[in-house]
Amino acid sequence: MTLGRKYLNCSGNAGDARKVYASQSKAGTLSGCSSSISLSDMIEPPDYEEVCDRLMGERDPLAYPASDIELLTVPRRIRTRGHVLPQEDLMKAPMFVRDCISCYTSDYTVVEYKYRTHSGSASGRERLAERLEKLLAAPLQHYEIDAEHSTSMEELASQAQFSESQPSSGRQSVASISSSSSCNETLTPRGSWASLDLRSSSSDPLLPDVFEKKPPDQVDATNEAKRLENRQADLLGLYAPYLDEEEAVERRLAAEMPCELMGHRIMVQCHQVKLELDVEPLFASMALYDAKEKKKLSENFYFNLNSECTRQMLSTHIPHADLSTLSRSAVFDILNPSPDVFLVVRVEKVLQGDVNECVEPYIKDDKNREKVRAGAQAACSRLGRYRMPLAWSAVSLLNILSGSNSLERDAQPQDPPASTSNTNSLDRKASSSSLEQLRRRAGEVGGSLTRKGSIERRATATPHADDVVTHLDNFKPIVITVTSFFKQETDKLRDEDLYKFLAEIKRPSSAPKKLKCIPGTLKIEVSPCPDEIKNGLTPELAKLAPFSEENVRPCKEILPFPLVAPALPHVQYRNLLFLNVRELNLSAYASRTASARNITVRVQLMAGEEQSAALPAIFGRSSCPEFSTEAYTTVLYHNKNPSLYDEIKLKLPADLGDQHHLLFTFLHVSCQRKPVAPEQEKSVETTLGYSWLPLCRNGKLTCGEFNLPVMQEEPPANYSYIFPEVLLPGTRWIDNHKPIFNITLDAYTTVHPQDGYIERFVMACEAVQEGNIPPRIGLANMETELRASISELPTANVEALARYLPVVADKLLQLLVAPPALAGVTLNIAQDVFTCLAHLFTDITNMNDGATCDAHGRSGLITSYIQYQCRIPRPSLSDRDIGLPLPPSVLMDGSCKILHEELALQWVVASGATRDLAMQNSWALFELMIKSMVEYLYWSGAHEAPRKARFPDQFTDDLSTLVNNVTAEIISKYGKNSRLTQSLNNSLAFFLFDLLSIVDRGYVFNLVRGYHKQMCAKIASLPDAVPLVHYKLSFLRIICSHEHYVSLCLPGGAPGAVSPAPSARSGGSEDGRRKAVSLSGEYRSRHYLAGLLLADLTAALELQSPVLQCAAVNAVLSLLTAHDADPRLSQPDVKARVAALYMPLLGIVMDAQPQLYRGFDSGKETLQLDGEMSQFGSMYAPPSPEDFKQNGRPPFNSETSRNLLMCLVWLLKWSDRGALAAAVAELPPARLHCLLALIDLCFKCQEYKGRKEILKCAQQNVRKTTDIKAKLEDVILGQGSARSDFIMRRKGGSSGRGGAGRDRWRKEWVRGASRSRPASPARPQPALSAALAAEVALTLLHAIETIVQSCSGLEGGQQACSGALAVLLRALQRNQSATVLQHMFASVRALILKLGWSWCSEEAGPGTCRVLLRHCAALCASTRAHAAAALYALMRHHYHLGNNFSRVKMQVTMSLSSLVGTSTTFSEESLRRALKTVLMYAEHDQDLQDTNFPEQVKDLVFNLHMILSDTVKMKEFQEDPEMLLDLMHRIARGYQHSPDLRLTWLSNMAQKHMERSNHLEAGMCLVHGAALVAEQLRSGGRGAALLQRVTHNALDESCADPLHHHLTANELQALLEHAAGELMTAGMYETVNEVYKVLIPIAEDNRDYKKLANIHGKLNEAFTRIEQLHGKRIFGTYFRVSFYGARFGDLDGEEFVYKEHALTKLPEIFSRLENFYGQRFGAENVVIIKDSNVVDVSSLEPDKAYIQITYVEPYFEPHELRTRLTHYERNYNIKRFMYATPFTAGGRAHGELGEQCKRKTLLTTAHHFPYVKTRIQVVQRTQIILTPIEVAIEDIQKKIHELAAATSQEPPDPKMLQMVLQGCIGTTVNQGPLELAQVFLAPVVEGAQPPTRLTNKLRLAFKDFSKKCHDALRKNKNLISSEQREYQRELERNFQRFTDRLAPLIHATPSHVAHLTNGMSKVDYKLQA
Repeated sequence: MTLGRKYLNCSGNAGDARKVYASQSKAGTLSGCSSSISLSDMIEPPDYEEVCDRLMGERDPLAYPASDIELLTVPRRIRTRGHVLPQEDLMKAPMFVRDCISCYTSDYTVVEYKYRTHSGSASGRERLAERLEKLLAAPLQHYEIDAEHSTSMEELASQAQFSESQPSSGRQSVASISSSSSCNETLTPRGSWASLDLRSSSSDPLLPDVFEKKPPDQVDATNEAKRLENRQADLLGLYAPYLDEEEAVERRLAAEMPCELMGHRIMVQCHQVKLELDVEPLFASMALYDAKEKKKLSENFYFNLNSECTRQMLSTHIPHADLSTLSRSAVFDILNPSPDVFLVVRVEKVLQGDVNECVEPYIKDDKNREKVRAGAQAACSRLGRYRMPLAWSAVSLLNILSGSNSLERDAQPQDPPASTSNTNSLDRKASSSSLEQLRRRAGEVGGSLTRKGSIERRATATPHADDVVTHLDNFKPIVITVTSFFKQETDKLRDEDLYKFLAEIKRPSSAPKKLKCIPGTLKIEVSPCPDEIKNGLTPELAKLAPFSEENVRPCKEILPFPLVAPALPHVQYRNLLFLNVRELNLSAYASRTASARNITVRVQLMAGEEQSAALPAIFGRSSCPEFSTEAYTTVLYHNKNPSLYDEIKLKLPADLGDQHHLLFTFLHVSCQRKPVAPEQEKSVETTLGYSWLPLCRNGKLTCGEFNLPVMQEEPPANYSYIFPEVLLPGTRWIDNHKPIFNITLDAYTTVHPQDGYIERFVMACEAVQEGNIPPRIGLANMETELRASISELPTANVEALARYLPVVADKLLQLLVAPPALAGVTLNIAQDVFTCLAHLFTDITNMNDGATCDAHGRSGLITSYIQYQCRIPRPSLSDRDIGLPLPPSVLMDGSCKILHEELALQWVVASGATRDLAMQNSWALFELMIKSMVEYLYWSGAHEAPRKARFPDQFTDDLSTLVNNVTAEIISKYGKNSRLTQSLNNSLAFFLFDLLSIVDRGYVFNLVRGYHKQMCAKIASLPDAVPLVHYKLSFLRIICSHEHYVSLCLPGGAPGAVSPAPSARSGGSEDGRRKAVSLSGEYRSRHYLAGLLLADLTAALELQSPVLQCAAVNAVLSLLTAHDADPRLSQPDVKARVAALYMPLLGIVMDAQPQLYRGFDSGKETLQLDGEMSQFGSMYAPPSPEDFKQNGRPPFNSETSRNLLMCLVWLLKWSDRGALAAAVAELPPARLHCLLALIDLCFKCQEYKGRKEILKCAQQNVRKTTDIKAKLEDVILGQGSARSDFIMRRKGGSSGRGGAGRDRWRKEWVRGASRSRPASPARPQPALSAALAAEVALTLLHAIETIVQSCSGLEGGQQACSGALAVLLRALQRNQSATVLQHMFASVRALILKLGWSWCSEEAGPGTCRVLLRHCAALCASTRAHAAAALYALMRHHYHLGNNFSRVKMQVTMSLSSLVGTSTTFSEESLRRALKTVLMYAEHDQDLQDTNFPEQVKDLVFNLHMILSDTVKMKEFQEDPEMLLDLMHRIARGYQHSPDLRLTWLSNMAQKHMERSNHLEAGMCLVHGAALVAEQLRSGGRGAALLQRVTHNALDESCADPLHHHLTANELQALLEHAAGELMTAGMYETVNEVYKVLIPIAEDNRDYKKLANIHGKLNEAFTRIEQLHGKRIFGTYFRVSFYGARFGDLDGEEFVYKEHALTKLPEIFSRLENFYGQRFGAENVVIIKDSNVVDVSSLEPDKAYIQITYVEPYFEPHELRTRLTHYERNYNIKRFMYATPFTAGGRAHGELGEQCKRKTLLTTAHHFPYVKTRIQVVQRTQIILTPIEVAIEDIQKKIHELAAATSQEPPDPKMLQMVLQGCIGTTVNQGPLELAQVFLAPVVEGAQPPTRLTNKLRLAFKDFSKKCHDALRKNKNLISSEQREYQRELERNFQRFTDRLAPLIHATPSHVAHLTNGMSKVDYKLQA
């Protein structure tokens, strides 16, 4: 499934639907298949050639063009100025060489189909991308969902007329609400702040046509004209990215024109190579190496940058330098990019002696420069032709790409010269110049790395290995400067040593071998190679075009050495040989006259044995002649066993024969000059020995590795015809003829196959055709030899065959049609050749596991051969022969048969293995036949003849037989070899597809009918034939993708043509119209292919196979997509004629409607109205599984459904309006409803999801194979089918053995990915998706209008209009573009007028109002303006109909409330504008100025505005739950007189509470709602009072004048049940009981015993829980929170009691409020006041926000405590709270016991807790002051209470009891109670203070305390264990001490009562406090 389709499915994935079928073993079954496709149904096709001219005139734009095919000669593309050809006489060259050169230089004969680009088979991804570009150029569609709310005001402000005079924002207006009203007020809208605010705001422009009175027809015409402006003509182009490319079976990749293979090309320009001591010429070479693969990747590029004076030092040895050798720039072709590739530069110098001695002056700062120079001068003049290795360096490709160099090195110049001023030099001593240091500095830039045109680059991030390929073609040019070289160690010259060094350089961690460095500079510039090289030379030195003849240094292309030679056909002549000299061991050399130490090898390519026969075929290196006759290897000083790296490049002669050989002469060079005069000195070289290697034996080129012996004397005569391994008698060899000389020969040639089987075949052909039969075979055996060579040819190496495919295949075709003769007898080898050809095609197709194949298994190599390279032999005709029919002499000409006739004949008569091979490669043979047939038409002149007379009957009979045979083969083998049958089926379809352009089209139709007949007969006989039906669909899909498909279908409505059947347009009779809409026999006979396709679609949709349903629908959709892309069909009238062909589709889709998938919705907030819209009649009842069981049809998956609906949309878009209206008018009401439901589903499935959602889905969705796709691949195609292989490869997997390794070149080589799969277009862009949704919506809107107009006059027209409006309103709830919305609102306004009273139903109104209001809140001004106009039109219409406005008023108000209460996305600023616009309409409506309508509108608008403004503030406090609920509560109170709205808001509040798990408050909201309903019902005569026992707050809902009576007892029941559930969750079981007390009588009255049983069950559960949790229940915690500071706005100075969850600690609420307000105002601006004292507001900082938080407890008077006994009762229905504050008379909080006072503050809240909110305002506060003695009494009483509780606890808790006792009488706390007695009672006992009532109360309290301690001790004694006895005794001793000391203090004095009133009065404390 493509990403695009997944993105569309991001909410309703196809995969979900597909899981249903996962269990079906064979991708579905075909029950009912035979009945749906019966043989009697076979329609006879028309005789096309007879009827086409009669039915379609010449001028008809849809007529088949007279000539649509042409045979062209296409010049071969070459890059050089002329063809690369050998210099030798080709007449002497072997025949195969001549054939190769002829093949490489001849032009192509190509068949051009002029209109093929319009065919579905040719529209590849490139065309799709082009198509998308055009589509994206259309105006963008703007969607509300994509608009950012933050920018909405910018968009509004950008419209000048909107932004004037806008004084107040929503925030200000809300502030005014709170200041002008208390919580309990309800404002009146007229004359209030709201009206002022609205009057001063601005509106959108008014639409003038709202007031205009026009007839409906005129309105419709205007709307239609506007709708047709700026439309997308290419509807399915927008949908194309969602189609599955893998299913496009008709796609046939066009063959690529053969071209030279190129990899990633980089250009290297050499700017500087010099050592710091510049005294002699240096010779450099560079090449690419792969360190990992250990392979050289290119030939050497030789260059030198010696100055003129140093060049002169060699003048005696180098006579002149050709221009081609002066090159300093080279183009390297990197075929195998990898991070291990290095550019290695080697530097050599003239031979001088020991390399260590030679290097010394360069490393050390030698003072004797002149001496060094003189030595160099002497060496150059004496030994100038010999070279010695000096130094090397390497640059990593990875570092070139990333702009850093791994080997930046620098010298340590004492006086840095100016040239190094830009190097980032790091000084170091020469002695430490090792690789280790270099590596440490690898990250730094030692050399200069400058990008062209940029500042100096520092090292950047190195690209990852995988990025090398992507970077290679677009890296920036870089100049690399290497500032030192590695010295070349003479024992480390081999390539193996080099690879080790490169690996060490790449791997910085390993310890390297020590390498000396030579200071010097290498400066090269590397850049991507430009497409055109000026003055370029190929590796053969051929000039590339363009080449200026000026004396300019050329740029050389360097021959790449690929890791694996590509298996691609050669395209140009190349004949190069590379000789690599590896090792030489002359240790055993013994001679008196000479020593073998400074050894060089002279290499020559000889054409004979004389020295004069040395060919100038050795390429020169640098600054020398272009070609030379000899080359010398480098010399290693005093080394008898040198390992060398020399590479010598040779040009092989085209006429290579046995006489050609390589001659090696081994020389000793004397380096040291003898002390004699120069003229007396003998030659500097001494010959040591000879060796040779013949290059050609029996026509085969010699290649590979050779170890040769060395002969010590000159070779004897005729030596070149034997190999040196043969020990000739009487010859002397070094080291006893041992192989001591190791070389390798690598040929890069395109004329030597280097494969024995190909060479044998070639030689046999040459022998037979040219008559020179080798004596070793003889004439008698020649035929046998030829047959054997043909039969063995396929066993040749398949890659070698691929490289020589055009030459070999041409030779086979020649043998097939013009068999040679031996001794005058023509050989009968046709069947052998046919078999060989089929075998050859098979092998090449299967090569590399089909890496070159497309989805149909067609090899790209073979298609290129057939379409371009193949040269089909043809009979030689004289001028008199031209004309038809051809004379028998030509046709019977034995010298050359006609290829297509011969192929057809051989195929028909083939049997056994030959037949099987032909079937395997049917596609190639068919394509070859087509090419031959077209060529035949042109060379014979038959293309001018009528089609029926073009080919002889014998050939057409053979074709018919062949098609029957192939069809039979498909049927017989489909179960055994699905790969073969699928390939056969597709290739047969493509063959017939191609035949339609060449032969009699009626004949082809009959072939199609024959195929269908055979297939249908087989399918009917099988119980399950999914693959065969799928084949049949694929076959038809391919045929129908023909570029002239429309002409072939004979469309109706042609201008001036005779019509045999009534078309949809012209058919006036009902019968004619019905036939056009149904698949009648007449329709199918005339429109033959369209009839077949739609009949197959109908049949497939009735089957139970999801695979086939999907395939059939996709076949039709792909065809429609091709129509949209076809410029020939772009005119609307032409497109309407095409659409008429598909009219039966309307009925097909309507029949399939129950099976369509419906899960396309994303279930977003905008679609919450679906429930509300049900009143318009359910658009589609979801079918139940039972329905499917009855009709045996499961539902389609989402993909099939979406594609089928797109077909319908296409038909609705392009059908002629009249034809569509006529078709609709015929539909019965049920079918019409079905059509409307389909239109609604189309809206739904193509809804735009929004940019964010699309991009998110694009990121998330990785391409997966769904169940369906797996079945398609495994069952239909079979495992290992070509198509499934191709699909697997495209998904990135490698199919089969070793695919990844062997495919490496395929992926990476081909320039521009020319042969690999074309790049897919960008994934579906949001812009495309937006355009698609808009175009679909406009098309469907147009269809709705057509339905309304065609049905409005008919019976049931009103119902149709209602259905249409329902669909339209549902569409308006989906995301639509601004443009579409304008047209939709225009249609809505028109429909409102047409529908009249039926529209104003009680049900229809609210939904419509809400839809309109939602769009009134749009950010887009045009959408808003149109929505406001529609809303006003609606109000006006209501008023006109019944002069009644109240209903619409109520509906609009309710809609707005519902919208603002639940939607979080609408813009209040926009809605305010829209309301102002409605107000403006009312003021400007002249017709109704004299009525009360404008006033009523104003009242409504002001009321709406007030609701809106409250909501603004709600949005502002979205994150502040308490404030949000306060506002919601206030809004709900505002609807005291609108019970419906109040209920809505209460339910919104309940929802918010549930989200925060405040179940108790949620329950209270529901109880209040129930009280409201009870009040309306006056239930039980008590109304809201009925629920007073549930909550005292219920009486808030009592109302004097009930307005609405449609609230029912059912709603009361539902609310109470819901409330009971929430209360149960909250653990308020007693309250649940009270709720059910109200419910039980209602259930009893209704005799609802089931409900009663349920209620009592719940009660049982509740009471059980009370019992179980006795003593363990915990309830909410309460805090007093006060706000101070202007930042709080309305909250400043307010005091609340907050109810928090149970067990909430003070720090928790501290933290919550501090964090919340810290985020709002900034943490530094929020201060928490932690004490509970009275706050002095004047002392606070004005710009800070202060919050005071205090823990409070519920407070009860003593009389209340007597009735509130349980924990629950003391936590329910409470509104008084208390907190205590300690203080002293001195002002401190704490002091001595005698002065410690306490202040108790009592708070009373406005409502009882629990309430509908979690915070309630404090409305009253009182304070109680306690004196020190009262504080003491309270403390003692508290301890008494604790002791009593611990003593009486059941079961007893010893630990608890001991803890309390310890606190009362423990030794450590003796000071506690005793000190209280000392302070307050001792003065009385001593007489210092008179006794008072309070001292007496304290004295009695102490008595009680003492008794309780005694009781507790006694109880503890009974509970303790034996080990606690001592502890008990300690407690008793403490208690005894305590009582002893207390006794005198609590003794009563006689005068106690008399003095009770004495003591300090409270007033004094109040004054002091």
